[in-house]
Parts: sequence; C-alpha cells; structure tokens
Amino acid sequence: MRLANDERTVDVNIATLLIGAVLGAVVCAAIYQRPQRGVLLVALFAPLHGLLAIIPNGTALAGWKEGLILLTLICAFLSPNRHGVIRPSMPWWPAAVVWVAMGCVSAFALSGLGSLGSIKITYFYMLLPLILWRAPFTREDRDHLVSILMGVGILAAVVGLLQQVVGPEFLVGLGYSYTEEIRITGGILRSFSTFTGPFAFGLYVMLSLVVGLSVSLNEPTRLRNMIFLAATPIMIAGMGVSIVRASYIGFAAGLLWLAIYKYKSLLVLFAAAAAAIPIALLLTPTSVMKALFSSNSLEERGNGWSETVSSLWVNPLGQGVGATGSAAAKAAELAHPMINTLTIKAATTLRLIPYQPDNYYMKVAVELGPIGLWVFTLILVSAAVTGLRASRILPGQDGALSLGVSASIIAACVASLVSTYFEIFPLDLYFWLLIGTAGCALSQHHSEKTATLGPESPTEPWPSDPAVVGSRPTPVSSSPS
Repeated sequence: MRLANDERTVDVNIATLLIGAVLGAVVCAAIYQRPQRGVLLVALFAPLHGLLAIIPNGTALAGWKEGLILLTLICAFLSPNRHGVIRPSMPWWPAAVVWVAMGCVSAFALSGLGSLGSIKITYFYMLLPLILWRAPFTREDRDHLVSILMGVGILAAVVGLLQQVVGPEFLVGLGYSYTEEIRITGGILRSFSTFTGPFAFGLYVMLSLVVGLSVSLNEPTRLRNMIFLAATPIMIAGMGVSIVRASYIGFAAGLLWLAIYKYKSLLVLFAAAAAAIPIALLLTPTSVMKALFSSNSLEERGNGWSETVSSLWVNPLGQGVGATGSAAAKAAELAHPMINTLTIKAATTLRLIPYQPDNYYMKVAVELGPIGLWVFTLILVSAAVTGLRASRILPGQDGALSLGVSASIIAACVASLVSTYFEIFPLDLYFWLLIGTAGCALSQHHSEKTATLGPESPTEPWPSDPAVVGSRPTPVSSSPS
C-alpha cells in the first residue's frame, strides 16, 4: 500500500513538473514576442507576493520576480519586435546614473562582494525603465497597467478588511507568523492583505487610489472607472485598517496635488474630511489613538534623525549603501538567526542591527551623505515635473495617468518622511515602472504630433515656414467660384 502511494506521489510530482514546464515555455514565448507582457505580469503578481508565506514551500519561489524581470530584460534586447520603437522620455536618467554609480562604489567600499545584496535591494527595479526603453508600453499596455493597479488595489483592500473579520488566530492557522506578517497595535490587528506586512499594504492601496482616481475622474462613464469610484470607500477603509500613518498623509498629499492641478471638486472631499476627522477621532479606540499619535514614537524618530545629522560631520560622503535599512537588517539576520524573534526596536536597542531610520531621506543621507541625498532628490523632482508636464500635453487617459503618476510621486515623497518607502516591495518596483510608463506616453505623443504637424526641433523648419508651405502642393479651394 505504501509503495502504491509513493508511486502516485511520484506521478503527481512528474505531472506537476511537466505542466509547469509547458506553462513556463508558453510564458517565455509570449514574453519573447512582446517583452511588455513580462512587465505587466510583474505588475500583476508583485502585490500578491505575500501569499507565498501560506503556500507549501513558497519561500523557494521568492525569487520569481527577479527571475521574471531578468527574463524580460533579455527578451527586450533579443525580441524580433524590438526595432523601430519610440524611446521613452526619461529626463531624470542622468541623475539616476550618478546615483547608481555613487551607490555601487560606496557599497563595494563598505562590504566588497558582500555588497551585491545591498545593491540589488536598492537598485534592482531600475531595470524596469531600461526594459521600457527597449520595449515601450503602447497605449493599450498603459491601459492594462491602470486596470491592474485598480483591480489589485480593490482586491487588496477587500482582503485586508476580511482579515479584520477573521482575526489573527485564523491567519496563524493559514500559515502566517506573528514574527513576520502579523502585527498588533493597541490590541487591533494591522491588516497586511496579500503583502508581507501592513506598510506594503497600506502604501500600495494609497498608490492605487491616487493613480486610479486621476484616471477614473477623467472618464467617469467608463465601466471600469465607475467600479473603481464605487469601490473607493472600501479601499480607504482597507488602507485605514493597515494603521500606517505614512499612507494616510501620502494619500492626502496626492489627493491635494490632483485637486490643485485638475480636479477642483476634490477640494470638497478635504472640506468633508475636515468635518469628519474630529468625529472619527472621538469614535476611534483609545489604544489605536495612542499608537497613531505616540509621543514616544515621535521622540525616537527625532533622536534618530539628530544622530544621523551628527554622523554626517564624521562621514560627509556617507557610510555606504548597505550601512542601514533593509540590506543591513538582512545581513544582521544572517549573522544572528534568532533576530527574527525580536522586534526591530528591540534588535536596534541591543545593537544586533544598525539604526533603522523611519525616513528614507535620512537613510540616503546615512548611506550616501548630503551629495547622494541631493542627487536622489533631483530624480524625484525631475520625475514629478515630467509627469506634471506630460499631463498638460497629453490628451485623454494618458494625460490623466501622467497626472496620477506625478501625484503618486508627491505622495511617495511625503510618505517617505515617516517610512522607507522606496525600499518597501512592491512600492519601489511600481515607482520605477510608473515613471517609465509616463515617459512612454510622452514620447509617443510627440512622435505622433511630429508625424501629423511636422518636426518640432528648433533646428528644423515648422510646417508654417513659408519655404515648407511653398514646397507643398496647394489644395484646391472648396469655395464657390
């Protein structure tokens, strides 16, 4: 009997491998023909990465995203459809190259070959704009990306609310862990949905709301947009139960950006929020209020930031990429396996891991000094201005998407004051993906406009130039003789 069961198990494993191989071959062929499909697949499945925690042997698949991105990058350079494309507009790329060069040099100086992990955490998803440079998104691809961002945002919010219903013990039964995904604040579960933690969940829903609202309000009669607008209260509630302050202030900043530059009606929401927030605060449990507005938390941040500023006098060029943040925490986990049983605060107090700044700007300052922080700020400003400029040039959904991208950058910048936004997966991935997408829309619009109206280069004649007009056939007048 046991032999028969073993044979069945072997047969099932072989069948699973064959099915996986066939599906993998189909996916590889599809990406080879159109690398954009690989980018869309990454965007679709990245927010579901946290589900690997409850899949048997799921941790063995943790590198799927890096593998898929590298496969897509290779296909972008080898695809038969790579020729004759219009390269995206990416005016921020010089600053990005300098930032990467500074980071790589500092990382190798700090840790040698051991710095590869730090470099991967900080810069890996910058490969996405490179893929889009070789295989730019079309208008249809951009529409698919918006649909993914909207749909997964709604799904994540619903799952987050359901987690409040089932409670932490049920989640432990599924396979989640108190030391990893499950966190309790003031006796209340901080929902994490399909992500690895509440920060990734709350900030992703924030991103989905900001970009989704910009696109939906531009064309509210479209069915997809109507569904998204109807689901907005659910998404806000889902973001709320993550208990992530960064997502709240980031969402407010992004919404204000949209209201100032296009959707004046959103100012009504701010007026309604001003009236509703005092009532909501009265109804919020005291334990949650203490967690949200803890003076101890603010004092700890202030002390950490003061120490960071002081350290810049000792290391004006920074300590090197990997000196703090996620990379330093991962290195500490390898050195101290039991560190997973401690909170970040406890591990930092015991000096088992380096200082973990709850502020991405402070993190960059620690690692790369004031110059590195200035270069990183240039990237953010250039990307935000490019998105805003594109929103004023591009018609229809592309213009609304570009405005949403610029608003999402503003939201990320504000959220980064109280979080390490740009090293939280999948927020780092989506940042580089969205600014690359906006560049695709802008360059393709300029190409279409040039093809229709003539060249826009200052060194070339405009269609209204007499020499050009005179060289064209004169149309037959349609006026009566």
